[in-house]
Amino acid sequence: MEHIAAIMMLVGCAQGNIECKELPAPAVGFETAEECRQLLQPSINDARGHYRIVYGTCTEIDPALYLEDATITWDITPSDQLDVQVTFDDPALPVVVAQQSGHKAALSN
Repeated sequence: MEHIAAIMMLVGCAQGNIECKELPAPAVGFETAEECRQLLQPSINDARGHYRIVYGTCTEIDPALYLEDATITWDITPSDQLDVQVTFDDPALPVVVAQQSGHKAALSN
């Protein structure tokens, strides 16, 4: 199993930092942050054919947490930098239902 150490985020904008949307990266994840950084500028250059302004960055993540559910948020800062935050969600706790004898149990998640 490969270990993922970085993700690439690309964002294309029609003008300035408005009308922006996430763009597909060349890979879901990268084994090293250096591998991500090597492909970042070529990926930005490829996207410039479709968007007037393209932002991109590589964000390092803990490889041990890669398989966990995560939320990735991004924003364009006032200094025109792409800020990416990765937060890992708490796993859902199992549901345990107890019942008193003689009553039907209802299970829900």
